[in-house]
Amino acid sequence: MTIRGLFWFWYATGLVLMLTVGVPGWLSFSNGLFLLFYAVYALDIERGIGERRAVRLGRAAIIGLVTFLIEYIGVTTGWPFGEYAYTSVLGFGIGGVPLAIACAWVGVMLNIILLFRHVSRWRRALLVGCWTIVFDLVLDPVAYARGFWLWDHDGGFYGVPLANFISWVIIAGMCSLAFPVGTSSLLVRRRAARLLQAMLMMFGLLGMKEGLVIPLVIAIIGAIVAEGMLRYDDSESKRTVQPLVRDL
Repeated sequence: MTIRGLFWFWYATGLVLMLTVGVPGWLSFSNGLFLLFYAVYALDIERGIGERRAVRLGRAAIIGLVTFLIEYIGVTTGWPFGEYAYTSVLGFGIGGVPLAIACAWVGVMLNIILLFRHVSRWRRALLVGCWTIVFDLVLDPVAYARGFWLWDHDGGFYGVPLANFISWVIIAGMCSLAFPVGTSSLLVRRRAARLLQAMLMMFGLLGMKEGLVIPLVIAIIGAIVAEGMLRYDDSESKRTVQPLVRDL
């Protein structure tokens, strides 16, 4: 089975279980493993841009290490995200931070950047920051409600402090600067968009189960906007190709 097939099988099976009977105890390791599959699948999509494998893997490793260290500082000091602590749901960790969290950061970063690889670095940093906060407005309240981590804070957005969202924007935007500007095929952007839509809707539906209406609405809007961007790219691509065909 390819990584693409493995990811979608794990995604569909896990989503059905979480929305119905729940994940059995003997499958408790699957939460962290899913985030690993997410990162690996995003890397598989990134392979379509044509960069050398060593470059792509090295960059992903650096992003995973940097974000893991930031998370370690976060759980140790409460800065920059706020006071929080991870539970055992995401599996093995070091210093109170599950290793799966580094995979989550890599997956999110690659997933969003593949949609905007062709724009300038600073414009892309802004776009990546905006889309990352959309993703986190859906993910964080749901993960908190399901006990992935605990916030020592009242108020904010469903118990998640605003500092967390601001930090996500800044960190994601800065990490995006490590990626070069270049072209990517419509197929790569389409696969990245479908992955982002699927992740948004998964957490949106889980939010619905937890009674979190606003994250579900944000997930739906985000999925629709991503679809609109994809269709616009498709139409622009066809508009560019047609004059070239007529000239031949």
